[in-house]
Amino acid sequence: MKRKILLIATLFTGTYASAQVTDTASMGAGYANENYYALSNGDNVSIVRDDWDLAFASDGLGSSSSTIRINGSIGTELYLFSNDTADWGSLDTTGFQWSQLINSETDWSTSAFQNQTPASGFDLGWGTYNSITHIVSGDRIFLLKLANGGYKKLIVDQLTGGIFTFHYADLDGSNLVQASVSKSNYAGKNFGYYSLQNNASLDREPLANSWDLLFTKYIVDLGGGYLYGVTGVLANAGIQVAQANNVNNVLTESWQGHSFDDNIGAIGWDWKSFNMTTFTYDIEDSLVYFIEDEIGDIYKVIFTEFGGSSTGDFIFTKELVNAVGFTELKNQILNVYPNPASGIINVIFSSNENEISLSIVDLSGRAVASREFNVNAGMGQESIETAHLNSGIYLLILRTSKGIETQKITIR
Repeated sequence: MKRKILLIATLFTGTYASAQVTDTASMGAGYANENYYALSNGDNVSIVRDDWDLAFASDGLGSSSSTIRINGSIGTELYLFSNDTADWGSLDTTGFQWSQLINSETDWSTSAFQNQTPASGFDLGWGTYNSITHIVSGDRIFLLKLANGGYKKLIVDQLTGGIFTFHYADLDGSNLVQASVSKSNYAGKNFGYYSLQNNASLDREPLANSWDLLFTKYIVDLGGGYLYGVTGVLANAGIQVAQANNVNNVLTESWQGHSFDDNIGAIGWDWKSFNMTTFTYDIEDSLVYFIEDEIGDIYKVIFTEFGGSSTGDFIFTKELVNAVGFTELKNQILNVYPNPASGIINVIFSSNENEISLSIVDLSGRAVASREFNVNAGMGQESIETAHLNSGIYLLILRTSKGIETQKITIR
């Protein structure tokens, strides 16, 4: 989970600066980079945008996540060719209906591989989850058009033990490559990356607890299957955003009364529009975003300028308008370790309740371990025995009278 260190600092200092500041996050000329930005300190991490084709979920999105995203912003395109891997050797694109699949712009977990109607409750887009073995086995052939114009056919073979294995080749079967990406190599990050053009894994993303907003390019469906590349802002997993429209005075608008949700594209790209007269970008001047980070601090963000491809600069004001105090802690799981676990699992959590229960349930919903205990409001740590559990994927549930928080865990 995010902001563990910042959470502790906030609890014991209880102070924050509420001055409005102007800041810039830049993708560089020609949008050459993408920019990971932290609201709390203004840190920018710029990383070249075109060095990867596939992104495999790591533990920042959950230890058992099966998400595989594509780099649509550089021209990588994904197509489902067949639901039968036996077609690998006889693949023929004659008469093939090229229906492009894109990543979701609302959540990180719905990738282009998964952005289709599931065949069953265990269908994860590129493969099917086995509730007995807890292995996701690939059962589809995909076609990938790469940014260099070349085509590859690909099968994701399986996800087991936190390791994705896959193979790909030219459409005629030549240049076959067997590859794998292990979640453990990208601990604390949302994704591990892979370049089919260079046949190489990439560790390119900052730690998930170090950023809130990603300034980047991505593909959206404008309706009717019309796909379009946009430049905008996506929120990190766990970040909540509220959008205030038609605001009379953006400087005095309060966050209170606005609804927050975890749509990663809530800020998105349409707060600006290109002016065909001035050939510059106009910014919507009655729009305010309120962004709540993982510890509950809320920032007010107002975009004031966009430099377009000449600079790639996003210019905005930000202001910390609500800082969480000790008594305002959320009920949430902050960290789980070790994960994967074998004999015991430790849970660090925050709560404003005194009566807490922790339970582990399997994917059928059956509770296989549980504990109930009384704690003092604030941060706490408890443990649960897991030695009696079979290897596989489970859900850890933190429950109070105010609701529940869940996190996927792996037992080995």
